[in-house]
Amino acid sequence: MEANRTSPLLIPASTAVLLCFLPTASSPEMYQERMLLTARLQQLLPSTIRILKVDESLHPEVVKSFNLHQLPAFVLVQRGIEYWRKEGVGSTDVLAALPGLLQKVNSF
Repeated sequence: MEANRTSPLLIPASTAVLLCFLPTASSPEMYQERMLLTARLQQLLPSTIRILKVDESLHPEVVKSFNLHQLPAFVLVQRGIEYWRKEGVGSTDVLAALPGLLQKVNSF
């Protein structure tokens, strides 16, 4: 049996990445909500920020490496440096936090 492999995502080092750590979708509705949230974030954020979804069930070691206490969580990184973090927020909370995130991005 061949392992399920995906191509690596190549992102230039100078690009800021918003890591979206998401809990496992337990229903089709929850999965749809996650997709809508990340799509909405990408629309609101400048094109200089890439969004990368990290599913808790698919990448538990990555979630653990960020020492996250609550999901969903959002972490802005660039060149290996964490600039902004918001944990345990709902979709309206993360959208309300966008001004703080954009302020950090503008200071790069």
